[in-house]
Amino acid sequence: MPPEMQMQATNMALRMAVPFLETAMVTFEKVDEREWIAHVPNDAGLRNHLGQVHAGVMITVAESVAVTMMGLSLPEERLPLVKSLDARFVRRSSGRIRAVARLTEAQLHRIKTEPKGEISIEVEVRDETGEQPILVTVVPAWTTKR
Repeated sequence: MPPEMQMQATNMALRMAVPFLETAMVTFEKVDEREWIAHVPNDAGLRNHLGQVHAGVMITVAESVAVTMMGLSLPEERLPLVKSLDARFVRRSSGRIRAVARLTEAQLHRIKTEPKGEISIEVEVRDETGEQPILVTVVPAWTTKR
């Protein structure tokens, strides 16, 4: 598949697997083993009463990059889930929201080798001005499928 079509196909596959991604208009920009990036537009259907991207949508895009990245790194016999999520709103947002999640080599090793576990992922969430309107930590976990 040509490189310019790969992300389009990835977004389509992820939206088929998790239909809410389409509802929340989450679009993945980069998907690799160590870093995932996605954004949501400041679209009328996603706004709050102040004209900003709704708080729930900001949390959704942050959770989406962290848990999906971790989940797709798991061996097939493992099951990903969200254990906890901490979100602190620190300022008003402006425009679209972009979330970046990264895994360290140590985290990636644990994900691939431990039958059960959890990690903490600090998700960098920025608006169009480059500021961070929300500070998010996602703790995804995994277990072996029954």
